[in-house]
Amino acid sequence: MTRLYGAEKRSALYEWHRRMQSRLGNALVLWMARRWQRLPEAWVRRLTVSLATAMRLVSPRHARIAMTNLQLAFGREKTKDELTHIRAQCYRHLGLCLAEFMRLPHMSAEKIRTLAELRGEEHIKAALAEGRGAILLTGHVGNWEMAGSRIAAEGYAVNVIARAQRDTEITDYIERTREEMGMCVLHRDIAVRNSLRALRRNELLGILLDQNAGEEGVFVDFFGHLASTAQGPAAFALKTRAAVLPTFDWREADGTHVVEISPPVPLIDTGDWESDLLANTALYTKIIEQQIRRHPEQWFWLHKRWKARPPDEHPEAP
Repeated sequence: MTRLYGAEKRSALYEWHRRMQSRLGNALVLWMARRWQRLPEAWVRRLTVSLATAMRLVSPRHARIAMTNLQLAFGREKTKDELTHIRAQCYRHLGLCLAEFMRLPHMSAEKIRTLAELRGEEHIKAALAEGRGAILLTGHVGNWEMAGSRIAAEGYAVNVIARAQRDTEITDYIERTREEMGMCVLHRDIAVRNSLRALRRNELLGILLDQNAGEEGVFVDFFGHLASTAQGPAAFALKTRAAVLPTFDWREADGTHVVEISPPVPLIDTGDWESDLLANTALYTKIIEQQIRRHPEQWFWLHKRWKARPPDEHPEAP
């Protein structure tokens, strides 16, 4: 089986170092979140950008993952200098995302509307008029939390499927912030049942479809390489006939945002359940790839997107 990210050392010292990195980073985030209102906004933005940038030095492992991902996606299209620049801008972008996330609970709906322009709302209205809810297809591009908050600011019932973090305090903080912004958090372990209920209530269901799904996913093309991808959006769409609306946020050069909602993705329904799951998942993944190509510095390159490999894939030549 191909190993795209190489083997990691798992010594006791290595694991201790990883745990300390995570704990210190999470503690700093929670400290800033509790003191957000006491600190000037410009200070927090500089601090979070500096924190994210420093992560390249503090955690060279993540820097290597990001570069491996960039080489997999753009190795034949961009030079090493271009990839290094994208990686640096990605860290800066993630720092800004963190600052914005901490700021969101202290913003009024009107302020959020001013900060983020909403385009394509008519597609939500048309989908809800059918009475079957709508699936907001998205990924970790732009500021995905801003996208959900902006749509919720218009009064729509937005449900999001959440994956618990290793740190329970961080998990609670993220969940609490999302709920304060008007979103309903659906825990992953019971997400299927509650997601179907949300759609039957004619509500919106936001799903991030750009992370490694491991053994539970199906393998579809993503930047020219097979990637394990969750089948949830395709299964929900086939079962409920809810419209699937690609929804993405982008940060503009002036710090404002644009949240774009595209027309519904045509549903592939041949009557062959397994084949249709695969075809629709491949289509959704290609849409996400196209969006990442627009602003590659605004995607989360630090995640091992291609970690899981097909069981019949041959090892790469040494």
